[in-house]
Amino acid sequence: MSLRDELEKAGYSSAKTANKRKQSATKAKTKTEKHQEHRNFCEVCEFIQPDVERFIHKNPRIDGEWICSNCADKNEILDDFRKTHQSDSAKNGRYRRYYGPTKDFSKQDNKVQKDNRNKKSASGNEKEEVKPSRYEIDDDGEKNFNC
Repeated sequence: MSLRDELEKAGYSSAKTANKRKQSATKAKTKTEKHQEHRNFCEVCEFIQPDVERFIHKNPRIDGEWICSNCADKNEILDDFRKTHQSDSAKNGRYRRYYGPTKDFSKQDNKVQKDNRNKKSASGNEKEEVKPSRYEIDDDGEKNFNC
């Protein structure tokens, strides 16, 4: 035990500790360091920026992959080359690009949707037309397009 602890047990206290607040054991510490949970160093401008994302691009002027949104806009890198969604502004929906459209990561699967423009009715009661094939399959299993 230290001398300070011994004096406090004896009843002596300093003026500094008299003004100190005691934190209750039930209340947990709420402050977290969010800026240390993700990468925030831009490899192009070599500064710490709030919205640094990983871009896999083919721009020969830039060597880095972790680029802030300002450097990506200045060097005309499209947002389609962005592979991560890790910055605070991106997670909160505030990530915006000024060069080209901003990629939407809210969609879980990036599948191409079917084109429904040729359907005649939305209810699906009508039969779809079966188009004749443009080829015939020979006995060998090869496709013959000279029909």
